[in-house]
Amino acid sequence: MGMKVAVIGNGNVGMATFKELQKLREINELVLIGRNQEKIAAEIEDFLDAQILTTTPTAKLSSGGYEKVEGADIIVFTAGVGQKPGQSRLELVEENAKMTREIFTTIKEYNTEAIIVVLSNPVDIITAVIQETMGIKRQRVIGTGTLLDTARLKRYISSILDVSSSSTDMFVLGEHGDSSCVIWSSVRILGMGLDEYLAMETGVDSNVRHNILSDNVRSTAGKIIKAKGYTAYGVAAAAGRVVSAIINDTHEILPVSIRLQGEYDVNGIAISVPCMLGRSGVISIKQMHFTDDEKEAFRASVNILTDIARGVGLV
Repeated sequence: MGMKVAVIGNGNVGMATFKELQKLREINELVLIGRNQEKIAAEIEDFLDAQILTTTPTAKLSSGGYEKVEGADIIVFTAGVGQKPGQSRLELVEENAKMTREIFTTIKEYNTEAIIVVLSNPVDIITAVIQETMGIKRQRVIGTGTLLDTARLKRYISSILDVSSSSTDMFVLGEHGDSSCVIWSSVRILGMGLDEYLAMETGVDSNVRHNILSDNVRSTAGKIIKAKGYTAYGVAAAAGRVVSAIINDTHEILPVSIRLQGEYDVNGIAISVPCMLGRSGVISIKQMHFTDDEKEAFRASVNILTDIARGVGLV
């Protein structure tokens, strides 16, 4: 049975996501929702022209106001003020939290059954705001979180090692932002840890400078924003991966943001941890073993998000 997916927001991220989701053949209806009705209607016209030249099956496309979320199986939320050069994601919190509450107070008049995938920054805070505003099970509100950070780390490490990223396994957890933490003990190439793999390849002991790679992961978005003004394609691909996992009930374990209730000794805030995804949203939250340094880094990320969440009335 085909799925209806609604994308809220038609900024750079919203449009990149709308285009990304058209790749998923399981979606038979895709709706673009925004406040500027004339503009989003024009976006749909543009996509409909492109569909005529597409040889693969395509979804029915339409646009409209918030009432169009009615009947949607999945709602993808991208609306909000974008991150500017030199600005942290957390600096967006007050304005975007207020906007999000207003939008989802309206959304719940039309749909309380959909799974909600959150891209808007700061994504961990916004994920918690939506779950609280909607009053639905936390497993049905999922932030893309550090899935993108993990992809960036995979890209860097696979490039250094000259191996396919599909042959690597690793997790970046915590805040999607400046306090994200690489779980170095989770990095695996051919079943081996990073240093062990390098020793096997080079024949000498090697200690990777973890702090440099971690800093590269955290600074990537800032560099892109400084050069082109925004990021969009990476997080759109992250959204596509999450939506695909939900639609196809894949039971993939991905690092995404969910509001925790005691897991990892955390309560009330949303933060990225390994989650199994499927048709019902988050099927289960997986507990990872941390080294002492990783535990300290994760706790620091929790503390930062808790302080911000307290400021917007979440904890």
